[in-house]
Amino acid sequence: FMPALSGLLVAANFMAYVGIWYMKRWGAELFLSSYFLKTILDLLLAQMGLMFYSGQIFSIFFIIVLLRHYRRFDLNL
Repeated sequence: FMPALSGLLVAANFMAYVGIWYMKRWGAELFLSSYFLKTILDLLLAQMGLMFYSGQIFSIFFIIVLLRHYRRFDLNL
């Protein structure tokens, strides 16, 4: 069950990057939701190593940049 959920989160993260590349709001929103779900999954599976913390720092920086430019993103699909 957990590997399938992890795979879905990786796919959602990839789709979010594509949406962000095209400056779509759904991409930013999908990235935020997949970030929180991935963090919860990592905490439940106790996978808190160096990659977890470096990924958290990168994601938080990326979220700050996304929130600053959120108004410029397109509402349409």
